[in-house]
Order: sequence, then C-alpha cells, then structure tokens
Amino acid sequence: MEQKIRKRHGALVFWLVFLAIAGGIAATLLLANNRRNLNLVLREIGIEDRKMVIPKPGAMESFKGRRIDGIAVVIPGHMLVPPLEGRDSAFLRTLENRDGEALCLLLRKEGFDMTPWEGGVFSKSVLECSYELSVANTSGASDPSTFFLMVKGNAAGDLLSARAKVVVADVGAQAELAKRTADALKAFALHTHWLDYADGLSKVASLEPFVITSHGMTVRFQREFSGPGQFNLILSAAAPLAPALRRTRDYFERRRYWPLLPEHGGPRPAVVDEPVEG
Repeated sequence: MEQKIRKRHGALVFWLVFLAIAGGIAATLLLANNRRNLNLVLREIGIEDRKMVIPKPGAMESFKGRRIDGIAVVIPGHMLVPPLEGRDSAFLRTLENRDGEALCLLLRKEGFDMTPWEGGVFSKSVLECSYELSVANTSGASDPSTFFLMVKGNAAGDLLSARAKVVVADVGAQAELAKRTADALKAFALHTHWLDYADGLSKVASLEPFVITSHGMTVRFQREFSGPGQFNLILSAAAPLAPALRRTRDYFERRRYWPLLPEHGGPRPAVVDEPVEG
C-alpha cells in the first residue's frame, strides 16, 4: 500500500516538473521578440490586446517677440477692371514657318514620288512639288481614275497651300485612291503637328466629305459639283476668321509689331523727342 502511494507521489512530481519546464519554455517563446509571438497567438484565437491611445492636445504656447508692422500694398487699378468685350484674342495657327520643302520630303517617305521642290510654271517666286497617279479604267481606257497632289510655298520657305484632287472613274480604283488621299492627310498632320486633323483619316479612307476647322486653319474634304466621283482635299487658312482670331493675327502682323533691335539685325525703333513744357 505504501509502495503505491510512493508511485503516485513520484508521478505527480514528474508531471509538476514537466509542466513547469514546458510552461517556462512556452513563456519564453511567447514573450520573446518584444511579445510579438504572444500578440500573434492572441489575435489568432480572437483576443485583441492592443489599445488605441489618443494623445491629449497640447496647450497653446504664447510667443513673444517684436510684431511686424502692417505693409500697405497698392493694387494696380487695371486688376479691378472687368474684362472688356471685344478685346479678347485666341490661339491662332498659320502656315508660316511650316517648311513646304520638308513636307515634300515627308510625302516621299510616305510613298509619293514628288517632283523636285522648285519654281512653278506660272511664277518662279512660288515654289512647288507635285505628284500624279493614274489608274487605268477597265471599262474605258480614255477615262482613267486619277490622283493629283500639289504643295506650294514661297521663297522664304513658308508653306502656302497643300491640296489633292481625286477623280474616281472606276469603282475598282476607289480603294487605292482613297488610301492615297488618307496618306496625304496623315503627312499634313505629322508635318504641321496638328494631330487633330487625323480625326478625318477614317472619313477620307471611305471618301466621306468632312470639314475640320481649328484655331484658324481648315482641312476640307469635299465633293466637286462638276461630276460624280470627284473630290478635293484642301489644307488652308479659315475664312473669314473669327474676331478673336483676327485680333491675334493683327497683333503679330510684322508691319505693326515692335521691330527687332540692331543687335538682332533689325532697325532701331524711332524715338521722337517731344518738347518739355514749362
């Protein structure tokens, strides 16, 4: 009987020592890493021990020092004047500084065999290059479908006009001529950097008339009334200009604009000495 009691006491001591050692190891593991393991276990079993602490607002401190005196600011009178009607302007596009010869080179890259950039037949001061395509008509050799493209500029290098004429005499040539016209419009848009003109590419490809007018310039693809299957693609200045665009044009007109100073190659502005009264 006494031996059984000793065995029970021995088993109890063993389990107490085992639980103490296991508890110490578990506590060490849970409390390690700044209690992050313990917090992770608590969150897994649905117990959140984190507390939100809202800091108290700090007290306003009084600042001492020399105050800065108020400064009077004079507002110009024109800043308080309401906008005057009839004095507004608008962004204006022009063909000045758009190199006509460069457009001819770009058209050659697009597959148009343009003629050399040189003086025209009617005026040597107007330079031009052109391209012509003829597609045979299966129903009549004397009535071919044609595509004609011409670019004109002045001696200073400015682009004056760019236009194409399309004559579709045979339905079989329509796709080829429409593509040629769309390629020409694409070259115009890339050369001038007026990429909004590319909105008309799909319409040109289907020979659908349209007009795009933007900032004083117009791209027009229209039918001719002289006969069916005839179209014109024209890049030109809009006419008439809206009043705001006209004011912009007049302001930058070289004959009215402030002349260049002598160090920049221009004449010196005339100065008139007015008599002093008194």
